[in-house]
Amino acid sequence: MKETSRQELSKYKILPFNIYNEAGELILKAGDALSIGKILQLKVYDKIFRDTSPVEDDAVEEYKQDAPEDGGTEAELKTVIATLSDEDFDYDNINISDYKTPINKYSTIDDTEQIKLKAYLMKTIDLLNKKSIKEAFPKLANLSEIITKNVIPKFQEVTHYSELRLLGDYEICHPINVAIMAGMIAKKMDFEKDFISDIILAGILHDIGKYRIPDAFQSTNSLTGVDSEKLKTHTVIGYNILKNELKLPKNICNVALQHHEHNDGTGYPHGISSDWISVESQIINVCNCYDNFAFNKTGYVVKNNRDVLRLMLSIGTKRFSAEILYTFIHMFSYNDTMSFSDMAVYSA
Repeated sequence: MKETSRQELSKYKILPFNIYNEAGELILKAGDALSIGKILQLKVYDKIFRDTSPVEDDAVEEYKQDAPEDGGTEAELKTVIATLSDEDFDYDNINISDYKTPINKYSTIDDTEQIKLKAYLMKTIDLLNKKSIKEAFPKLANLSEIITKNVIPKFQEVTHYSELRLLGDYEICHPINVAIMAGMIAKKMDFEKDFISDIILAGILHDIGKYRIPDAFQSTNSLTGVDSEKLKTHTVIGYNILKNELKLPKNICNVALQHHEHNDGTGYPHGISSDWISVESQIINVCNCYDNFAFNKTGYVVKNNRDVLRLMLSIGTKRFSAEILYTFIHMFSYNDTMSFSDMAVYSA
Protein backbone atom coordinates (compact mmCIF):
# COMPACT_ATOMS: atom_id res chain seq x y z
CA MET A 1 0.00 0.00 0.00
CA LYS A 2 1.01 3.59 -0.56
CA GLU A 3 0.27 6.61 1.65
CA THR A 4 -2.03 9.15 0.01
CA SER A 5 -3.87 12.34 0.95
CA ARG A 6 -7.29 13.93 0.64
CA GLN A 7 -5.78 16.45 -1.77
CA GLU A 8 -4.67 13.66 -4.10
CA LEU A 9 -8.06 11.93 -3.90
CA SER A 10 -9.91 15.16 -4.77
CA LYS A 11 -8.63 14.74 -8.35
CA TYR A 12 -10.90 11.76 -8.87
CA LYS A 13 -14.63 11.61 -9.44
CA ILE A 14 -14.71 7.82 -9.13
CA LEU A 15 -12.26 6.14 -6.77
CA PRO A 16 -9.94 3.84 -8.79
CA PHE A 17 -8.43 2.05 -5.79
CA ASN A 18 -9.31 0.98 -2.25
CA ILE A 19 -8.54 3.33 0.66
CA TYR A 20 -7.37 2.02 4.05
CA ASN A 21 -6.59 3.46 7.48
CA GLU A 22 -3.34 2.89 9.39
CA ALA A 23 -4.70 -0.39 10.80
CA GLY A 24 -5.20 -1.71 7.26
CA GLU A 25 -9.00 -1.52 7.53
CA LEU A 26 -10.95 -0.72 4.36
CA ILE A 27 -12.49 2.77 4.48
CA LEU A 28 -13.62 3.40 0.89
CA LYS A 29 -13.93 0.93 -1.97
CA ALA A 30 -12.76 1.21 -5.56
CA GLY A 31 -15.76 2.33 -7.60
CA ASP A 32 -17.16 4.73 -4.99
CA ALA A 33 -18.16 8.12 -6.39
CA LEU A 34 -15.99 10.68 -4.58
CA SER A 35 -18.17 13.50 -3.30
CA ILE A 36 -17.28 16.29 -0.87
CA GLY A 37 -18.93 14.24 1.86
CA LYS A 38 -16.73 11.21 1.27
CA ILE A 39 -13.58 13.35 1.19
CA LEU A 40 -14.68 14.93 4.48
CA GLN A 41 -15.06 11.49 6.08
CA LEU A 42 -11.31 10.99 5.76
CA LYS A 43 -10.48 13.95 8.04
CA VAL A 44 -10.69 11.69 11.09
CA TYR A 45 -7.68 9.63 10.00
CA ASP A 46 -4.12 10.84 10.63
CA LYS A 47 -2.89 8.82 7.65
CA ILE A 48 -4.64 7.05 4.78
CA PHE A 49 -3.31 4.53 2.27
CA ARG A 50 -4.29 3.26 -1.15
CA ASP A 51 -3.70 0.17 -3.25
CA THR A 52 -0.75 0.18 -5.62
CA SER A 53 -0.03 -1.70 -8.81
CA PRO A 54 2.65 -1.54 -11.53
CA VAL A 55 0.27 -0.01 -14.06
CA GLU A 56 -1.73 2.15 -11.71
CA ASP A 57 -0.84 5.50 -13.27
CA ASP A 58 -2.15 4.47 -16.69
CA ALA A 59 -5.10 2.55 -15.31
CA VAL A 60 -6.57 5.37 -13.22
CA GLU A 61 -6.58 8.11 -15.86
CA GLU A 62 -10.13 7.31 -16.95
CA TYR A 63 -11.38 8.01 -13.43
CA LYS A 64 -10.28 11.64 -13.42
CA GLN A 65 -11.84 14.68 -15.08
CA ASP A 66 -13.57 12.80 -17.90
CA ALA A 67 -15.75 10.88 -15.45
CA PRO A 68 -19.46 11.83 -15.55
CA GLU A 69 -20.81 14.16 -12.83
CA ASP A 70 -23.10 11.54 -11.28
CA GLY A 71 -20.38 8.96 -10.87
CA GLY A 72 -21.33 7.04 -14.00
CA THR A 73 -21.16 3.30 -13.51
CA GLU A 74 -20.68 3.39 -9.73
CA ALA A 75 -23.46 0.86 -9.17
CA GLU A 76 -21.87 -1.54 -11.64
CA LEU A 77 -18.49 -1.25 -9.95
CA LYS A 78 -19.78 -1.98 -6.43
CA THR A 79 -20.20 -5.48 -5.10
CA VAL A 80 -23.61 -5.97 -3.54
CA ILE A 81 -23.18 -7.34 -0.03
CA ALA A 82 -26.06 -9.62 0.91
CA THR A 83 -25.29 -10.03 4.59
CA LEU A 84 -23.66 -7.21 6.51
CA SER A 85 -22.17 -7.37 10.00
CA ASP A 86 -23.07 -4.82 12.68
CA GLU A 87 -19.94 -2.82 11.86
CA ASP A 88 -19.86 -3.29 8.08
CA PHE A 89 -23.32 -1.98 7.19
CA ASP A 90 -24.07 -0.03 4.06
CA TYR A 91 -27.01 2.30 3.40
CA ASP A 92 -27.97 0.74 0.08
CA ASN A 93 -28.00 -2.79 1.50
CA ILE A 94 -29.10 -2.24 5.09
CA ASN A 95 -31.61 -4.76 6.42
CA ILE A 96 -34.75 -2.90 7.52
CA SER A 97 -37.13 -5.88 7.71
CA ASP A 98 -36.88 -6.19 11.50
CA TYR A 99 -36.88 -2.47 12.28
CA LYS A 100 -40.30 -1.41 13.59
CA THR A 101 -40.83 2.33 13.41
CA PRO A 102 -43.64 4.83 12.75
CA ILE A 103 -43.94 6.00 9.15
CA ASN A 104 -45.14 9.48 8.25
CA LYS A 105 -47.84 8.51 5.78
CA TYR A 106 -48.01 12.06 4.39
CA SER A 107 -44.29 12.44 3.79
CA THR A 108 -42.76 13.23 0.42
CA ILE A 109 -39.94 10.90 1.49
CA ASP A 110 -41.09 7.41 0.54
CA ASP A 111 -41.72 4.81 3.25
CA THR A 112 -38.62 2.73 2.54
CA GLU A 113 -36.32 5.75 2.60
CA GLN A 114 -37.82 6.93 5.90
CA ILE A 115 -37.05 3.55 7.46
CA LYS A 116 -33.57 3.35 5.92
CA LEU A 117 -32.58 6.82 7.17
CA LYS A 118 -33.57 5.90 10.72
CA ALA A 119 -32.20 2.34 10.64
CA TYR A 120 -28.86 3.58 9.30
CA LEU A 121 -28.53 6.22 12.03
CA MET A 122 -29.64 3.73 14.70
CA LYS A 123 -26.87 1.31 13.68
CA THR A 124 -24.39 4.19 13.51
CA ILE A 125 -25.28 5.27 17.05
CA ASP A 126 -24.84 1.68 18.18
CA LEU A 127 -21.39 1.68 16.56
CA LEU A 128 -20.60 4.99 18.28
CA ASN A 129 -21.57 3.55 21.67
CA LYS A 130 -19.72 0.24 21.16
CA LYS A 131 -16.61 1.63 19.50
CA SER A 132 -15.91 5.37 19.29
CA ILE A 133 -17.07 8.55 17.63
CA LYS A 134 -14.00 8.38 15.38
CA GLU A 135 -15.07 5.02 13.97
CA ALA A 136 -18.73 6.07 13.66
CA PHE A 137 -18.01 9.41 12.00
CA PRO A 138 -17.61 8.10 8.42
CA LYS A 139 -21.16 6.71 8.68
CA LEU A 140 -22.47 10.04 10.01
CA ALA A 141 -20.77 11.90 7.18
CA ASN A 142 -22.25 9.45 4.70
CA LEU A 143 -25.71 10.04 6.16
CA SER A 144 -25.35 13.77 5.54
CA GLU A 145 -24.43 13.01 1.94
CA ILE A 146 -27.50 10.76 1.58
CA ILE A 147 -29.75 13.55 2.88
CA THR A 148 -28.12 16.03 0.50
CA LYS A 149 -28.62 13.71 -2.47
CA ASN A 150 -31.94 11.98 -1.73
CA VAL A 151 -33.98 14.40 0.40
CA ILE A 152 -33.04 18.02 -0.24
CA PRO A 153 -33.91 17.83 -3.99
CA LYS A 154 -37.53 17.23 -2.90
CA PHE A 155 -37.62 20.82 -1.64
CA GLN A 156 -39.60 22.11 -4.63
CA GLU A 157 -42.33 19.51 -4.01
CA VAL A 158 -42.95 20.40 -0.36
CA THR A 159 -45.47 22.96 0.91
CA HIS A 160 -46.28 21.47 4.34
CA TYR A 161 -43.69 20.49 6.93
CA SER A 162 -45.85 17.47 7.72
CA GLU A 163 -44.65 16.18 4.32
CA LEU A 164 -41.07 15.91 5.58
CA ARG A 165 -40.90 15.20 9.30
CA LEU A 166 -39.65 11.80 10.47
CA LEU A 167 -41.57 10.26 13.34
CA GLY A 168 -40.46 7.87 16.05
CA ASP A 169 -37.66 7.74 18.59
CA TYR A 170 -36.35 11.23 19.41
CA GLU A 171 -32.69 10.22 19.53
CA ILE A 172 -32.94 8.82 16.00
CA CYS A 173 -35.33 11.26 14.33
CA HIS A 174 -34.15 14.56 15.82
CA PRO A 175 -30.70 14.75 14.16
CA ILE A 176 -32.19 13.80 10.79
CA ASN A 177 -35.09 16.26 11.06
CA VAL A 178 -32.75 19.10 12.03
CA ALA A 179 -30.35 18.27 9.20
CA ILE A 180 -33.16 18.20 6.62
CA MET A 181 -34.68 21.48 7.77
CA ALA A 182 -31.28 23.20 7.96
CA GLY A 183 -30.40 22.07 4.44
CA MET A 184 -33.70 23.40 3.13
CA ILE A 185 -33.32 26.77 4.83
CA ALA A 186 -29.80 27.09 3.42
CA LYS A 187 -31.09 26.16 -0.04
CA LYS A 188 -33.92 28.68 0.25
CA MET A 189 -31.43 31.39 1.24
CA ASP A 190 -29.32 30.58 -1.85
CA PHE A 191 -26.18 29.48 -0.03
CA GLU A 192 -23.53 27.61 -2.01
CA LYS A 193 -23.54 23.82 -2.28
CA ASP A 194 -20.59 23.47 0.10
CA PHE A 195 -22.41 25.51 2.75
CA ILE A 196 -25.53 23.35 2.35
CA SER A 197 -23.46 20.17 2.61
CA ASP A 198 -21.68 21.45 5.73
CA ILE A 199 -24.84 22.55 7.50
CA ILE A 200 -26.53 19.20 6.90
CA LEU A 201 -23.55 17.49 8.52
CA ALA A 202 -23.61 20.05 11.33
CA GLY A 203 -27.30 19.29 11.86
CA ILE A 204 -26.58 15.60 12.30
CA LEU A 205 -23.71 16.35 14.71
CA HIS A 206 -25.16 19.28 16.69
CA ASP A 207 -26.07 17.15 19.74
CA ILE A 208 -23.04 14.85 19.58
CA GLY A 209 -21.97 15.95 23.06
CA LYS A 210 -25.06 14.28 24.56
CA TYR A 211 -23.50 10.88 23.96
CA ARG A 212 -21.06 11.66 26.77
CA ILE A 213 -23.92 12.47 29.19
CA PRO A 214 -25.94 9.50 30.54
CA ASP A 215 -29.65 9.52 29.60
CA ALA A 216 -29.32 12.90 27.88
CA PHE A 217 -31.70 11.99 25.05
CA GLN A 218 -34.37 10.85 27.50
CA SER A 219 -34.34 14.21 29.30
CA THR A 220 -37.48 16.36 29.35
CA ASN A 221 -38.49 19.71 30.81
CA SER A 222 -39.05 18.00 34.17
CA LEU A 223 -35.29 17.90 34.88
CA THR A 224 -34.01 19.18 38.19
CA GLY A 225 -31.81 22.25 38.13
CA VAL A 226 -28.68 20.13 38.57
CA ASP A 227 -29.56 17.81 35.69
CA SER A 228 -30.47 20.78 33.52
CA GLU A 229 -27.06 22.35 34.10
CA LYS A 230 -25.35 19.04 33.30
CA LEU A 231 -27.33 18.72 30.07
CA LYS A 232 -26.22 22.19 29.01
CA THR A 233 -22.63 21.01 28.97
CA HIS A 234 -23.35 18.99 25.82
CA THR A 235 -22.55 22.09 23.76
CA VAL A 236 -18.97 22.41 25.02
CA ILE A 237 -18.48 18.63 25.05
CA GLY A 238 -19.73 18.42 21.45
CA TYR A 239 -17.46 21.25 20.35
CA ASN A 240 -14.42 19.53 21.85
CA ILE A 241 -15.33 16.22 20.19
CA LEU A 242 -15.64 17.81 16.76
CA LYS A 243 -12.60 20.07 17.12
CA ASN A 244 -10.11 17.88 18.97
CA GLU A 245 -11.15 14.30 18.21
CA LEU A 246 -12.52 14.61 14.68
CA LYS A 247 -10.62 17.79 13.70
CA LEU A 248 -13.55 19.11 11.68
CA PRO A 249 -13.73 22.63 10.20
CA LYS A 250 -14.47 25.49 12.58
CA ASN A 251 -17.88 26.27 11.05
CA ILE A 252 -19.15 22.76 11.87
CA CYS A 253 -17.59 22.73 15.35
CA ASN A 254 -19.18 26.09 16.18
CA VAL A 255 -22.67 24.70 15.54
CA ALA A 256 -22.26 22.14 18.33
CA LEU A 257 -21.08 24.96 20.62
CA GLN A 258 -23.52 27.73 19.68
CA HIS A 259 -26.86 26.14 18.71
CA HIS A 260 -28.40 27.13 22.08
CA GLU A 261 -27.17 30.73 21.95
CA HIS A 262 -29.99 33.30 21.64
CA ASN A 263 -30.21 36.38 19.48
CA ASP A 264 -30.63 38.58 22.59
CA GLY A 265 -27.69 37.03 24.47
CA THR A 266 -29.73 34.95 26.96
CA GLY A 267 -28.64 31.56 25.64
CA TYR A 268 -25.75 29.29 26.59
CA PRO A 269 -22.92 28.38 26.98
CA HIS A 270 -21.38 31.84 26.54
CA GLY A 271 -24.34 34.22 26.26
CA ILE A 272 -23.21 35.66 22.93
CA SER A 273 -25.74 37.43 20.73
CA SER A 274 -26.68 38.51 17.24
CA ASP A 275 -23.82 38.52 14.72
CA TRP A 276 -21.44 36.90 17.23
CA ILE A 277 -23.38 33.69 16.62
CA SER A 278 -22.38 31.97 13.36
CA VAL A 279 -24.94 31.87 10.56
CA GLU A 280 -24.83 28.08 10.59
CA SER A 281 -25.58 28.05 14.32
CA GLN A 282 -28.46 30.49 13.87
CA ILE A 283 -30.01 28.21 11.24
CA ILE A 284 -29.57 25.10 13.40
CA ASN A 285 -31.04 27.01 16.37
CA VAL A 286 -34.32 27.53 14.48
CA CYS A 287 -34.47 23.92 13.29
CA ASN A 288 -33.47 22.45 16.65
CA CYS A 289 -36.08 24.54 18.44
CA TYR A 290 -38.82 23.57 15.99
CA ASP A 291 -38.15 19.86 16.34
CA ASN A 292 -37.87 20.01 20.13
CA PHE A 293 -41.25 21.75 20.27
CA ALA A 294 -42.74 19.18 17.89
CA PHE A 295 -41.46 16.35 20.09
CA ASN A 296 -42.90 18.13 23.17
CA LYS A 297 -39.43 18.24 24.73
CA THR A 298 -39.73 21.77 26.15
CA GLY A 299 -42.78 21.84 28.40
CA TYR A 300 -45.03 23.42 25.76
CA VAL A 301 -47.81 21.19 24.43
CA VAL A 302 -48.26 21.31 20.66
CA LYS A 303 -50.39 19.19 18.35
CA ASN A 304 -49.40 20.25 14.86
CA ASN A 305 -47.12 22.36 12.69
CA ARG A 306 -49.23 25.52 13.11
CA ASP A 307 -48.97 25.29 16.91
CA VAL A 308 -45.18 25.14 16.63
CA LEU A 309 -44.97 28.08 14.20
CA ARG A 310 -47.19 30.20 16.46
CA LEU A 311 -44.97 29.40 19.41
CA MET A 312 -41.81 30.28 17.52
CA LEU A 313 -43.31 33.56 16.31
CA SER A 314 -44.27 34.44 19.89
CA ILE A 315 -40.62 33.98 20.93
CA GLY A 316 -39.50 35.85 17.82
CA THR A 317 -36.20 37.71 17.57
CA LYS A 318 -35.42 37.36 21.27
CA ARG A 319 -34.13 33.92 20.39
CA PHE A 320 -33.87 33.76 16.60
CA SER A 321 -32.35 35.72 13.75
CA ALA A 322 -35.25 37.55 12.11
CA GLU A 323 -34.13 36.68 8.58
CA ILE A 324 -33.73 32.98 9.31
CA LEU A 325 -36.91 32.70 11.39
CA TYR A 326 -39.11 34.32 8.74
CA THR A 327 -37.44 32.39 5.94
CA PHE A 328 -38.37 29.22 7.77
CA ILE A 329 -41.91 30.36 8.63
CA HIS A 330 -42.66 31.23 5.00
CA MET A 331 -41.22 28.00 3.58
CA PHE A 332 -44.23 25.99 4.73
CA SER A 333 -47.98 26.55 4.90
CA TYR A 334 -49.14 28.22 8.11
CA ASN A 335 -52.37 26.23 7.78
CA ASP A 336 -50.58 22.91 8.18
CA THR A 337 -52.91 21.61 10.88
CA MET A 338 -52.34 17.88 10.43
CA SER A 339 -51.98 16.41 13.92
CA PHE A 340 -48.55 14.90 14.56
CA SER A 341 -50.21 11.80 15.99
CA ASP A 342 -52.46 11.39 12.92
CA MET A 343 -49.45 11.43 10.59
CA ALA A 344 -48.11 8.11 11.84
CA VAL A 345 -48.67 4.55 10.74
CA TYR A 346 -46.40 1.65 11.71
CA SER A 347 -44.21 -0.22 9.28
CA ALA A 348 -45.28 -3.81 8.67
